[in-house]
Formats: sequence, C-alpha cells, structure tokens
Amino acid sequence: MAKKIAQWYRERGGDYRIVQFHPSYAYEDFVEGYRPTTSAEGQPTFRLVPGPLRQLAAAAQEKPDQAFILLIDEINRGNIAKILGELYFLLEYRNEQVSLQYSTEELFSLPPNLMLVGTMNTADRSIALVDAALRRRFYFFDFYPDRPPV
Repeated sequence: MAKKIAQWYRERGGDYRIVQFHPSYAYEDFVEGYRPTTSAEGQPTFRLVPGPLRQLAAAAQEKPDQAFILLIDEINRGNIAKILGELYFLLEYRNEQVSLQYSTEELFSLPPNLMLVGTMNTADRSIALVDAALRRRFYFFDFYPDRPPV
C-alpha cells in the first residue's frame, strides 16, 4: 500500500525512494557518511557521500511544488535512534535547521514536501524496539490481511 501511494505521487510529478532498514544499516548509510575512494593521485582516501535522505531532500528542495516520499521498509529492524540521528528533532520541528554529524559547516532541514513513510510487520518481535520518542512523531495505520485493501 505504501508503494502504491508513493507511485501515485510520482505519476503527478513527485518522486519516491525505497530503503530497507536492517541490523547493519547505519546513519552513514541513511543520512550521510564517509566512503572509501581514490584521490586524483591514486591514493586511498575518503569522501563524504549523501545517503538517500539527503539525496531526496535535495530533490524536494529543487521542486517545492511536488511531493517526495522516502519509504522506509522494515523500519523497526534497524537501530532506529542510531540511523535517524538528528532526524528525530527534524521530524517534530520541520521548520528548524540542524547541523548534521558530518556536515557541521552547513545547516540541514527537512523540506515540507518530503514525507517519510515507514512500514513494519507488527508480528515481528522487533516492534518493541520502536520507542515512544519515534512513535509520537508518526501516525500509525494498521493493515490486516483479512480486510481491504490488503
């Protein structure tokens, strides 16, 4: 259902991206992190690479009249507090800006046209890992296999 909603927005000029959280997924994968690369001189080095959140936020800022959705599948399978970092604050205070963990010189905010949709299987025991701080920042919809639209 979440993917159908995201596709509906894409058909109207917006866009979406899907990521899947898992136990080894980290802030560096989701927001931004240093990745190994080779310098112009052929020496090993690292460069700061934006993750899916920063990439989609940049696209949303370029097209403020379109909707963008970041669909997080299995949101409860990762270490949510570690992955989201400053996003906890930005989810609640959308008009604020923060300095990110690695990009300390520039301020980052969530564009108002960027929506986050998280999916999880409530039968999974790891749902207990979704703490109250995150729960109060999202609205929950229950889907049951014996009722429409499932």
